[in-house]
Amino acid sequence: MILGASFDTVEEQLAFAEDQGFPYALLADSSKEAGEAYQAVRTPDMPYHEAGIPRRISYLISPDGMIAKSYDLDVSGDDLAEHASNVLAEIQSNT
Repeated sequence: MILGASFDTVEEQLAFAEDQGFPYALLADSSKEAGEAYQAVRTPDMPYHEAGIPRRISYLISPDGMIAKSYDLDVSGDDLAEHASNVLAEIQSNT
């Protein structure tokens, strides 16, 4: 299962998902509670902190609900296509 999340409202997430044609669910975390729990909230010393933009992190969750691996685009410098390829390769190597 693939889920996406951002700090946008439900309405903003719905409009974005429809515009992009996403085939998976997007979660609205406007309270930033999930973002805090998953360390996606930028600290004051990080770029884009003032704009309230979350860090771009993907998590591979194991079947038992534990974080098996994280992929931080802010650190790796991957573009989105490269990022998706890396995550899919990791999933395929573990199946």
